[in-house]
Amino acid sequence: METIIQKALKLLLDKYGANYDCVRVSEENGHYRAIIETEDPARMIGRSGTILNSLQILLKNILWSQNEEKAFVTLDVDGYRQEQYNQIYEKVKKSIELMKEQNLSEMKLEPMKPFLRRLVHLWIANNYSELTTDSVGEGRQRAIRVFYK
Repeated sequence: METIIQKALKLLLDKYGANYDCVRVSEENGHYRAIIETEDPARMIGRSGTILNSLQILLKNILWSQNEEKAFVTLDVDGYRQEQYNQIYEKVKKSIELMKEQNLSEMKLEPMKPFLRRLVHLWIANNYSELTTDSVGEGRQRAIRVFYK
């Protein structure tokens, strides 16, 4: 699957006219991560990550139309997205610490996009064995509820 993702991404980037040095793909627990290295990251990231998000959606659509299995892919440019995730994980960590300090049985996190919710669900499951999560709310107000098992 890594090779398929790499070829599809290179084709997409070439059609976009992007200048890039390298495309690397790795897999962890069924989630693929494609990293683009470039000398002009701003052109591929866009304002607040809009171009990067669009490229990721296009890549997923290409992959899902070509393969029967659905591949979960995160696209990153020069560590931009990973830095965003680290900031979110830090906020979630502080919220969980606050929950524990105040002896709360549960806490609702701020609303976030579906792919971020998925990452936070997995991150909490991997880092806090005593906690579990689910999603609550509708549409743009959908958020994660954290509670003890």
